[in-house]
Amino acid sequence: MKLEYFSESAYNDLYDFVDKNIEHYNEPTNDWINDFFSNRTFAKESRIDVSKPSVTIAAGDFQNAVAVHTAFKDRITPKQASNPYLWSYLSHCIFWEYSYQRWSSERSSVDSIRQRYFCGTSTGNRIGLLRNSIARLWWMAELSYQDGSARYELTELLFSHSDLCQSIIERNFSMNKNVVVGILKAIKAINDDPDLPNVDKNKNGEYEWRGLCKYINRYGAVTLLDALSADDIYELSYNYILEQRK
Repeated sequence: MKLEYFSESAYNDLYDFVDKNIEHYNEPTNDWINDFFSNRTFAKESRIDVSKPSVTIAAGDFQNAVAVHTAFKDRITPKQASNPYLWSYLSHCIFWEYSYQRWSSERSSVDSIRQRYFCGTSTGNRIGLLRNSIARLWWMAELSYQDGSARYELTELLFSHSDLCQSIIERNFSMNKNVVVGILKAIKAINDDPDLPNVDKNKNGEYEWRGLCKYINRYGAVTLLDALSADDIYELSYNYILEQRK
């Protein structure tokens, strides 16, 4: 299929009228979209040809992320993947059924709809890309993907716990692939070590990765994280967790 995306005016019209259309986001079909635009053209077709990935509630977030990333990998650039008009179109049109089912508990407010069906704001933003129904699947896979035989093992870890996922994507470093990979590799290394307890809650009842992500975030205030490799972040993360356990 050729990737399509909302025109700027169509995106803004839908975004601005969420409060008027809120009841439609609780409908199982998206027939209302054509009615909203009175049959005027609201989408543009790109020259990017991709295979439509299978995205279903039954598959779960991890498998859906792999499906979307595999289909779009090497087809779209990070710049193109930062376009809110693309992801909003996919959320509203191609993957309406999935979006409707996946976010059934978050369709009662204008803000929630703008997070899941758009990209947070009228122009999109970093956090918005990591919250949009479909964009989050691609970006979380992209940020944790590794070359080699175990391409998505860190993606699986990222999606293994909602708190881990949130702890990473809510930080300023969330779009830095080296940082995300380094943190996840350190957690996986500890989990895979039979002599060490899995990374989980500490003695104070707080997840260890929360403290780790706060530490890396503070570290970025005094050191340019972009200058560090994934191995550098891995070492910092691994040592931090073990030091905190003493």
